[in-house]
Amino acid sequence: MPHSVPDTADQFQFRTLQPEDIGACIRIAIANFDEFRDHPEYIHRWFEQRITHNPWQNALPGPGVGVWLDSRLVGFRAMFAQPWWLNGQSRIIAFGANTCIDSEFRGQGLATRLIRFSCGLSDINGSVTAGVITQKSFGACGFLKIGGESNDFFRLRIGYRGSWEKRVGNRLGQILGSFCDLSLRWRDRKLSQPDFTMAEISHCGSEFDSLWERAKTAYPSCAERSSRYLNWRLFEFPTCPLQMLALRDRSGTLRAYAIWHRQQLAESIDMAVLRDVFYPPQDEPAIRGLLYHLFAYWRKLGISWGNLEVASPRLTALFRELGYEALSSHGNRYQIYSNPALAENVLTDWYRSGIDGDYFDHPL
Repeated sequence: MPHSVPDTADQFQFRTLQPEDIGACIRIAIANFDEFRDHPEYIHRWFEQRITHNPWQNALPGPGVGVWLDSRLVGFRAMFAQPWWLNGQSRIIAFGANTCIDSEFRGQGLATRLIRFSCGLSDINGSVTAGVITQKSFGACGFLKIGGESNDFFRLRIGYRGSWEKRVGNRLGQILGSFCDLSLRWRDRKLSQPDFTMAEISHCGSEFDSLWERAKTAYPSCAERSSRYLNWRLFEFPTCPLQMLALRDRSGTLRAYAIWHRQQLAESIDMAVLRDVFYPPQDEPAIRGLLYHLFAYWRKLGISWGNLEVASPRLTALFRELGYEALSSHGNRYQIYSNPALAENVLTDWYRSGIDGDYFDHPL
C-alpha cells in the first residue's frame, strides 16, 4: 500500500489513520462542525458503530487518512469498509464519510490532497457526500459521477391528513384529510398487486439471504444485502433510526423490502424518506406491490410527503412512468474512484441507495 511511506514533500505529512487516532479525529470534528459541538455524542457514536464495530473494517489498513503538521493531526478523511457486489464478484469498497480540515489550516488545498491520498486505501473508493464545494476536488482526484446531477430522487404526496389537521384541528382534519386521500388511493391503483402482505421487521433471517442470492446476479453493482450486513447496519449497530418493511406473497416468500425513516417538516407535517428498496429487478409485481403497500402504510401513519432516495435506471424509469416529481439537486452526491477502471455496465447501472456509504448520519 502507498501509505507505508509518509508524503513529506512539504511541512504536512499524509498517513493512514490508526485506531489510536480516532480520538483526535473526533476532537477536530467537534471543533469544526456546529452539530457535533452541540451533540458530541453523534460523532462518538458514528466512529464506534460504523468503524470500531464494523465486521469488514479489517479489509482496510486503517479507519481513514489524515494530515499532520509535525505531531499534530490537523485534518482527516474517515473511511469505512462496505461489502459490495460488482459484476459477479464480492468486493470491499472504502467509503469516505467526511473530509474535515481544522479551520486554522483551510485554504491550502489540504482537503483535495486528503481525497487524492485516500484513493490508495482501497482499489475502489466511494463518497456519497459530495457537495457543491467539493465537486471540483473529486473530479480533480479522478472520481467519476454516478447518475445524473439530480441524483434521480423523486417526491410524491402521500396523504392530506396532516395538512388539514394543521389548518382546522385534529378531528375535522382527519375527516377532510381522509376525503382528500381518495384521490391518492385512485392514483396508486395502478400499483396494486394481489396477494401481497407487508410487515415490520426488526431482525433479518435466512429468508433475506435467500432473496439476496436470488437477486444479486441481476445487479451489475449494489451494496451487499445479506442478513449479516442488514442486521449490522440497521439493528445491531445503527447510527440513525431506520425502519424496515418486508413484502411477502401468499406463500409467505419474501419478495422485496423497503428501508425508510421519518422526518418532521412542521407541526403535523411529516415526510417519509425511502432510503432503500431491494427486489429481483425482473420481478415487476414485487416492486409495484411494495410501493402500493408502502404508500398505504405511510398514509395510515399520517405522513404527508414521501421522498424516494433510491435510484437505478430501472427505478428511475418506473418513477417517471408513475408521474412522481423529480427533485432538483445542486450537484451529484455519488462519486466513485477505481483503479483499475470499472466496466461501463457497472457504472451506468449502479444501484444507488441511502444505505450505501453514507455520511456522519445521526438521529434524524
